[in-house]
Amino acid sequence: MDNYKYRKIFSDLPTIETERLILKKIEMANANDMFAYASLDQVTRYLLWMPHLNIEETKGYIEYVQKQYRKGNYADWGLNCKADGVFIGTCGFANMDFANNKGELGYVLSPSYQGKGYMREAVLAILKLSFLELELNRVELRIMDGNQVSIKFAKSVGFKYEGTSRKSLYLRGEYKTLHHYAMLNEEYREMYLTNG
Repeated sequence: MDNYKYRKIFSDLPTIETERLILKKIEMANANDMFAYASLDQVTRYLLWMPHLNIEETKGYIEYVQKQYRKGNYADWGLNCKADGVFIGTCGFANMDFANNKGELGYVLSPSYQGKGYMREAVLAILKLSFLELELNRVELRIMDGNQVSIKFAKSVGFKYEGTSRKSLYLRGEYKTLHHYAMLNEEYREMYLTNG
């Protein structure tokens, strides 16, 4: 990975605009909207974190993310809906492997906005940045067993299934099975640039 390109992107996370969303740094003003979905069991069921118990926990998480911004570390974009101004979720890098020029995406969306194509817009915008600006070779997803909605979504935007690691993650007192999906730079270019 070209370290200059990485530093240029993450030293001041750029605002990205799509048809219906503004992707930008998460702000403390987003705390109430974030808590509204982050406190729901149904939202965190297949994620690594537990539901937020109170607004202070949400504010603490936002403080943590803002520290990552200041350090120039990879972090999430907040998804802001243009139509109503509501902060509806996050999407960004859960992990970066610079030696192998790849990143892992993570995303979460408020149930009220699911099934309407918002996450597709966000993920495609971040894939464009990942492959065309950062010039990553791979973008990966790890999806917990049972999360059929996320698996269907991953396939719909062009991620390919690469395998399953059975009971490989110990979480909340039990071992979780993970399904691995990935998209390569050349696959992105063929799918989204060659065919429009």
